[in-house]
Amino acid sequence: MKKYILLVATTLLAFTSFAQSDKEEVKAIKQVIQTAYLDGTQNIGDMDKIDAGFHPDFRMQVLEEDGSLSNVDRQGWKQMAKDNLEKGILPRPEGKQVSVNILNIDIEKYAASVKMEYILEGKTIYIDYLQLYKFSDGWKIVNKIYYTVGQ
Repeated sequence: MKKYILLVATTLLAFTSFAQSDKEEVKAIKQVIQTAYLDGTQNIGDMDKIDAGFHPDFRMQVLEEDGSLSNVDRQGWKQMAKDNLEKGILPRPEGKQVSVNILNIDIEKYAASVKMEYILEGKTIYIDYLQLYKFSDGWKIVNKIYYTVGQ
């Protein structure tokens, strides 16, 4: 009986440890999405935040109308943010900021996939799929694909 109780206690302790670790990883991934993706590219146009959260080899794959794929790299994202700063689109005023509703985060050690709604002015515009890897300096967004709602 004592062995059984010890086995159950050890199993519960291990599960609690893994659950706590997962919570910390989820928190870290959400922070990257907030700072690099939302603040960096969508709401503020902060180049340092883009550099901190997007891997240098980041790619967004875009499905074109003809069925081909085009790619936008990290430099392309930074250029879009710079262009939006020059046009006065960024920084976005309160009430006009992009937000996300995270639908799922799947983590397996050093790899993660995030599915989320991209929301602008209360309306879901895209379903985004982000892939991240965990490096020595934290989680980095390495890939993005998306679906345009209503298409």
